[in-house]
Amino acid sequence: MQLSLGIPTYNQGGFLRETVESVLHQDVPFHEIVVSNNYSTDSTAEVLAAIQQDYPGRIRVIMPPAHLTMAENWNFTVSQLTGDWFSLLSSDDLALPNFARSVQRAAGLSSKAVLVRGAWKNIGPNGEALEDHYLLTVSKVTHPPKTLYEQRFGPKGSFAAFALQRSVWEQVGGFPEDVTLLGDWGLWLLAGALGDIVYTGDLISQYRTGHQSNLVGNRHHIHMREMYTVYEKLLPRAAQLGGFGVPDWIQKASRQRFREALIGTSKKLMTGDRSLLIEAFRPWANATGEQTLFQRFERGDVLRDYNPMHAVRPLLRSLVSTLRHRRSVESH
Repeated sequence: MQLSLGIPTYNQGGFLRETVESVLHQDVPFHEIVVSNNYSTDSTAEVLAAIQQDYPGRIRVIMPPAHLTMAENWNFTVSQLTGDWFSLLSSDDLALPNFARSVQRAAGLSSKAVLVRGAWKNIGPNGEALEDHYLLTVSKVTHPPKTLYEQRFGPKGSFAAFALQRSVWEQVGGFPEDVTLLGDWGLWLLAGALGDIVYTGDLISQYRTGHQSNLVGNRHHIHMREMYTVYEKLLPRAAQLGGFGVPDWIQKASRQRFREALIGTSKKLMTGDRSLLIEAFRPWANATGEQTLFQRFERGDVLRDYNPMHAVRPLLRSLVSTLRHRRSVESH
């Protein structure tokens, strides 16, 4: 197994050196390390030049033909890699020293593995340790079509802690570029239709959070529009790619996720302009038959969900996670 590591970057020169050094200092080296500078306008070029001087021959720096969207730069970066497996790491995140070793060991657990996912640790803007994220509700090896079903409400994994077989990336057409923010989830769905997803319970990376909160809030309408795209296009495409038809649970999951998203948004946006969000939610409301609830959102109502199961569900998930964790500890 040749595991390549790509770092797509844009205007994160303040974090970039620490990111690159984290992938250089591995227990088992990556096959190659490639950084794609997406025409950054900050100190990125100078940081990369200094790294290449300090670590001659250890990293390769590339640039796309023109400035790209985030998902486009992900795909461009992968297109320049030569390993049969690859990982991508955002240029503000960090790889722990065991990243490459743990991924390679996990990939060997199934001859049909197409995707490896790991556990990760959240860190704050200045690198302060926050919470650990273990995927306690997934199996070590998950087979299709469960690879799709378990991700019906969101991705089971992190962009900061994954590896994918390159031939599968090629087969499904890469990261779907019609979703800017949810391209990783889209790819996990498409790849999961073609083979097994393997989980390593090792912490393999650190995901930096909290330094882009304003950006996240400003993109909420884009996120909602792309959620609709996942349910309307990508999840059905993944199911058909795997030969499963279009299962009824896709529509049911879309409706439930729509209600949760709309109700949650109405509570956060109790006042203010809803116009962008109204247009983002409208096609999803029509597709799920939830026009009545959507019309209340249009009027500016703060929505409430009176389904008692929605209150119980988080408690049940927590209980299942606790039981799985205990069983995992006892098995060791």
